[in-house]
Amino acid sequence: MVRIAVEGADPRFDRGGLAGCALSLLEAGLRAVDPAEAIRRAVRREGESLWAGGREFPLAGGKVLLLAAGKAAGGMAAALEELLQGRLSGGLVTVPPGALLPPLALPVREAGHPLPDEASRSCAEEVARRLQGARPEDLVVVALSGGASALWSLPAAGLELADLQETTRLLQRSGAPIEEVNIVRKHLDLLKGGGIPLLAPKTRLLGLILSDVVGDRIDMVASGPTMPDPSRFSDAWRVLQRRDLCDRVPVAVRDRLIAGLAGTLPETPKPGHPAFARVENLCVGSAQDAVAAILRSAREQGFAAACLTSSLQGESAPAGLLLGNILREEALYGRPLPRPCLLLAAGETTVRVTGTGRGGRNLELGLAAASCLAGLGRRVLLASLASDGSDGSSEAAGVLVDGESGMRAESAGLDPATLLASNDSLAFFQAAGGLLRTGPTGTNVNDFSLLLAR
Repeated sequence: MVRIAVEGADPRFDRGGLAGCALSLLEAGLRAVDPAEAIRRAVRREGESLWAGGREFPLAGGKVLLLAAGKAAGGMAAALEELLQGRLSGGLVTVPPGALLPPLALPVREAGHPLPDEASRSCAEEVARRLQGARPEDLVVVALSGGASALWSLPAAGLELADLQETTRLLQRSGAPIEEVNIVRKHLDLLKGGGIPLLAPKTRLLGLILSDVVGDRIDMVASGPTMPDPSRFSDAWRVLQRRDLCDRVPVAVRDRLIAGLAGTLPETPKPGHPAFARVENLCVGSAQDAVAAILRSAREQGFAAACLTSSLQGESAPAGLLLGNILREEALYGRPLPRPCLLLAAGETTVRVTGTGRGGRNLELGLAAASCLAGLGRRVLLASLASDGSDGSSEAAGVLVDGESGMRAESAGLDPATLLASNDSLAFFQAAGGLLRTGPTGTNVNDFSLLLAR
């Protein structure tokens, strides 16, 4: 079980007060999205058949191959190895460096994240070889979770790995949400946007997906390698236009997208494409499972509890200001809920990087919220956590913010507004206290911001 630690020995954030409540609620949310348990809830074995999504997948008569990638790949693969015991013929598990891993029989390889590297290409090439060797009587199980877009990277014709690396880096620093990043990736990479069924068009394929995408659009998780792709080259080009990147991406990327716009390159496979005739995709878990668990646990602890949204998006700083003001309203006027209360926002914000500091989307959200909470003391607490345990470049998982956070940073000679402008939220919380550490959690289903008042 993942246990969340608060950096340092600050008595403001001991487990006996609001901080303790927040940590226990976040831990309940993480338990609810344990990837192995998600697989066991969604997939069962009866004799020589696997059942998922109301559909039967016979195991006899051919080989069974398991391909898993993402931050939750270890747990998903472990549960599937258990279910497929005696029938699993081989496969590959690809994870980010330092990922939390249970014992596995299948080979495990680390690859680059958040940017793809040579190991990402090597793993993608191995996946492609295995798919091309699959027969109609075989079954390929593909287990995907957030992070897999970088872990499997197979550049399309005319592109080099460096082109994909630079394009991804530019999109991420521009503040583009993951949906926009993945629309572009789908048109630059042979595995993404439905590429896997194209490599094994006559083979039975079961895609099992742990969603880290707001709204659970599973065609966006891992850039949708097993899913039809509704986006087009024109959508990818519009993303670059929106982010002012058309003249900054590598020339080969620009040339490929322009060729796609002109119709000289084939589009990614769309719904109804014959390659998906023997494909079943199933979402096995998402942030909604964690939201339900957090609300249930809060009510059991005597809090009035409500979810403000499970679709929190946009830039982190404005989102932090909004959540901070909502929590201030709660502290001053007891609305929208009677105290003690929990208000929850789940989703994933973005940071447009213009400064040279270190931080992450949850830290930047917390820094922006701190100004709204000034003067409220320890009656309020905002906790914001990345479910995968990694928040940007901060090496933290998230933060705790109360009415004293801003004052403590200012006492250390820091100006919160200057730190926010330079994207240096890590420096703020190193002075104010409240950094959360988990290490890799082995799962990934968006972020959670908890607003508590008493």
